[in-house]
Amino acid sequence: MQKILALDVGKKKIGIAITDLLQITAQPHSTIRSKNLEEQIDKIIAIIDENSIKTVVVGLPKNMNDSEGDQASWTKNFVEKISAKKQDIEIVYIDERLTSKMALSSLKHMNMKKIKEKGLIDTVAAVNILETYLKRKENGII
Repeated sequence: MQKILALDVGKKKIGIAITDLLQITAQPHSTIRSKNLEEQIDKIIAIIDENSIKTVVVGLPKNMNDSEGDQASWTKNFVEKISAKKQDIEIVYIDERLTSKMALSSLKHMNMKKIKEKGLIDTVAAVNILETYLKRKENGII
């Protein structure tokens, strides 16, 4: 088995989570803080290469009525740029509605200033995205 990577894509920050080799647990990996698109993509590709990733799970921000808005389009365009450079990876989109709120809830015992400074919300949101994927895969939904 191989590790799976998850991305919570934002325009300024990208939260990253990764599984163990057995694809049982999702752990926070890092947060990329950059407005430079090429730098963001290069860092993600470096993580993919370092961990021999073949599957990337991406949180797709949908509206509550299940439609896709501007952020979903932006996310898909961003991921297409990664796919163009790493054609041997599978991209799986997961509805990420409320993952940031879930992340905030998970981190509520911490000081909010530190949470924002460390980019933990984005990374924990990526963990939530990856855990959703793993549960669906285990239940045969994916």
